[in-house]
Amino acid sequence: MTKHFSFLTLLFVAGAAIVFGLTTLAHPPRALAGLPPTNENRITSLYDAFSANDNLEQDWGYSALVEYNGKRILFDAGNNADLFKRNVDKLGLDLRTIDFAVLSHPHADHLSGFNYLAQVNPDVKIYLPFDLHALGASPSVFRFGGPDSNAASALPPEQRYYGTGATEVNLLPSGRFYRARNVEYLRENLDVAPGIKIIATKSPYLGGFNGYPPNSPEKPTLSGLPELSLSLDTSQGEVLVVGCSHTGVEEIIKATRNATGKPVDTVAGGFHLFPYDQAYVLALVDKVKNELGVRRVSPSHCTGHLAFKAFKDAYQDRYIYGGLGSQLIFPA
Repeated sequence: MTKHFSFLTLLFVAGAAIVFGLTTLAHPPRALAGLPPTNENRITSLYDAFSANDNLEQDWGYSALVEYNGKRILFDAGNNADLFKRNVDKLGLDLRTIDFAVLSHPHADHLSGFNYLAQVNPDVKIYLPFDLHALGASPSVFRFGGPDSNAASALPPEQRYYGTGATEVNLLPSGRFYRARNVEYLRENLDVAPGIKIIATKSPYLGGFNGYPPNSPEKPTLSGLPELSLSLDTSQGEVLVVGCSHTGVEEIIKATRNATGKPVDTVAGGFHLFPYDQAYVLALVDKVKNELGVRRVSPSHCTGHLAFKAFKDAYQDRYIYGGLGSQLIFPA
C-alpha cells in the first residue's frame, strides 16, 4: 500500500526543534491546553505514522513534547506543518508555552512543523545541529519495509505503520522554507538547564540523504550528518530522546553515558533499524539491553516493524508503546 504526503525541500535561514516524547500505551494523553508546567515529567508523541488514537492524523515523521522539571521542550516537528498544527490542536497543546526547541537533524520529516512553531512563538529559542546544508528534493519514493516483508503481520494494528503495515510512501517535496529568530547552532554537548543536556553526535554513515545499510555494495559509506539528542537526568538514570539515531542508537547511548557519567535508564524515539535484517536487529537489541544496560525502551518513527517486535519480545513490560498520541511518564 502506498501513502502520499509532502516532505519539504529544505533551505534554512534559521531553524527549529522540539522535544520529543515517549509514551505509555494506547491511551491518548490528557489535554494540555492552558495548563501551567506540571511537576509530572512526561513525553508526549505529537507526530508519527502509527497510533492507537484514531482522532490523530498519521504521517511519516517525528515530533514529541517533553515536560521536565517545569520546562516544556519541543523535540522535532514532523513532516507537514499543517498536519502538525492539527495534531497539536487536537492534543490541546499551546506552543506559546514551549520554553525551547531542539531539531535532531536536518531531514524534512523532523523539521517542517517548525514553520508553525515560528508563527505562534517567534522568539522561542531553537537549538540546531551545526551543519544545516540544504538537502534538496527528496527521492520520489521512500521505502521503509526492510528485508522482512512479513514483519508487520506479527504486530497489532496500532503498532503497524498507517495501521496497515504500509512500507512505502511517495515523497512530494513542498518547497517551503522555515524561519526562526532565536537560534543557536551546536557542535558540542550543551547543558541547557539543570538536568537537561543536549548530546551532539555525528553519523558515521549518513550524509544529506539515506545511505543504508552502511558499507553495502550499492551504497558506499557516507559521513558527516550532525545529530542532536536530548538527555534528562532522573533518579533512575538518564532519559534519552532521539530523533532518528542516524549515528546509531547504541553510539548515542554511549555518548550520553560519557557526557553525563550516568547510566541511561530509558531511550525513546526513532532507532532507524528498518533497513536491517533480523540478525542485525537482534544483536543490537541484546547490546542495548544487556551490554549498555538500558532498562526501558520506547521505539517509534523509523525503528521499523521488525525492531518493534524484537524490542517488545526482549523488554516485555519495560517496552513502552511509542505511537502518536501516547505518553511516557518518568520520575524526577
